[in-house]
Parts: sequence; C-alpha cells; structure tokens
Amino acid sequence: MDAEVAAALWQVEAAFVAHPAREVLESLTPRQGPVVVAEIDPLALVLGLGETIGAPDDVRALTPWLLRAVVSDDRVDLHTVLSRIAAFWDGWTTAERTAVRDFVDTLWVALLDRHPGPVAALPVATAVSFLDDASGLGDGPARLIGIWEYKDTASADHHLAELVVDAHYGARVDPVVLGWARARPQRERLERAAARDRGEPWAGDLAAALDVLGATPPT
Repeated sequence: MDAEVAAALWQVEAAFVAHPAREVLESLTPRQGPVVVAEIDPLALVLGLGETIGAPDDVRALTPWLLRAVVSDDRVDLHTVLSRIAAFWDGWTTAERTAVRDFVDTLWVALLDRHPGPVAALPVATAVSFLDDASGLGDGPARLIGIWEYKDTASADHHLAELVVDAHYGARVDPVVLGWARARPQRERLERAAARDRGEPWAGDLAAALDVLGATPPT
C-alpha cells in the first residue's frame, strides 16, 4: 500500500476513534443470526450495513474498515462504500467528513500520479472510473477537478486525454467534468503535453484526444 494511502487511512481511524466498531452485529433478515464482521462477505456487509445489518451508528463506527476494504479487497467497490457512508453521515462531525473526503482525494492524487494503470493500491485504473465511483459521496466533481488542474504532470495529462477519448466513444462522464475537459484551457494543456511528449509511447493518445477536441466546439 502506498505511504500516502496508508497515512490517509490512519487519519480516518483517528477521526473515528470515538466510535469503536462492534465485532458482532444484529441482522434484521428473517432466520439469519448475528453477523460476525470478520466472517461475512465484505460486499454483503457494505450493502446491508445500517439497514438490514446493524444500526446506522455502525456505519459510522465501521467507516475506517469500509475504506480500508476499498483498497485491500477487490470485492468491495468505492462507489458502493461512499454511497453507504453518504446515506448516513448527516449527523457526523466535520472532522469525520473531512477524513473521508481526504481519503478520496488521496486515492485520486495517487491515480493521477500514475499512468498507465492499474495501480495495485487503487480500486480503479482510469479517471473516468474513479470520478464515477467518487460520485457516490454526492459532493460533485469540482473538488477533484481542482486537484486535476493542480497536477500539471505527464501522467495527469495522459489521464485527461484518455477521458476525452473515452467520452467520445460513449463512456459515462459527468457533464461538469466533460465541459471542463473540453474547455480551451484543457485543449491548450493537451497541446503542450503533445509537444512535450511527442516521443513517448502515449503520444498517440494525446494526439487522438486533440483530434476529438478539434472536432468538438469549445465550451
């Protein structure tokens, strides 16, 4: 696990230290006995937590466990976990919400810093997939776009080119993200990247994105 991801998980655990997790949860499913957290299928726990398994407070207490599962168990996806957290976090403290957002941001930076994927510590390999998963928190993409603008690196540029091309061929992309990606500053960014990386293996991806944007009216 990357040091940055491990540190973000530690911050999550520190933020939720006042809410110790129970090892055994009650089940509201008929004819099903108590649920042992260490033994249940992680995805089944995520899908039922706070509703058919345990109580709403258990979502809060198990948030560190849930987020750790995202990067350690390929059966658990980021969107499902964030959607479950967002459904119950109205009464949580600012520190708790911030820790969750900071964890998402750390994963996002780790993705933008590397291309091509997949990256072993990350739940997804592309910006398109990550942005879709992160939407489960309900925050909108503005914060993640701001980070992307700051990450002026070859890998972040490659992710941008890939998103432009994927969207052109039908990938689901938030309209806000798509409008940003097609705007003139991002076109100019990709033009600079194409000039800088003309001899790199991903130069064709940059050229393809510029071709797509050239055929698309700027926003």
